[in-house]
Amino acid sequence: MPANRIMPGKPETRREMLQQREQLAPAEVQLFSEEIVHKLLELKPLQDARVIMGYMSIRNEVDLGPLFEQLHQEDKMLLLPRVDGSEIHAIHFSDPAGLQKSRYGILEPVGPPFAPERIDAVLVPGVAFDYQGYRIGYGKGYYDRFLPRLRKYAFTCGVCYEFQVIVSAFPQAADCPVKWIVTERSELMIDERYF
Repeated sequence: MPANRIMPGKPETRREMLQQREQLAPAEVQLFSEEIVHKLLELKPLQDARVIMGYMSIRNEVDLGPLFEQLHQEDKMLLLPRVDGSEIHAIHFSDPAGLQKSRYGILEPVGPPFAPERIDAVLVPGVAFDYQGYRIGYGKGYYDRFLPRLRKYAFTCGVCYEFQVIVSAFPQAADCPVKWIVTERSELMIDERYF
């Protein structure tokens, strides 16, 4: 991955990355998303996973819809996040008609929470990721609180566009890095156990 310039700070980086992402044309989002989904389907840790947590895209995030279809065909259990107060919970997802819009405008499933320690893989959205796997999200810290609840060797993969990979995401002590990053152009392995 090319080394993008160092940004001035986390709030400025978040703002700039969101602006760039929101300027993507629908055709670019579709093309890049298809390329990313293709790369994800080729990842051995994801192929081996039986229980996978994804996300419903908003604001030009990478669209994982085609991946969800493939996972359903392979009889894998798909989970989506649901925000409850200051936490996210993984909820089983099988029917798009059963999704409800959250206060953030994100489609979320209804149902009981799934135990995080039983999840094999989590696909993590982000505003930006750095070369150590740290991310900049929307600033609420949901994933930084959720990811440590997974079992130690659960596969976590940041999903973003190439321009969203930056030199530093300004990590803080409570931040939890992902183990892999996939963009439309490349893959970045953070944790060698998954190679």
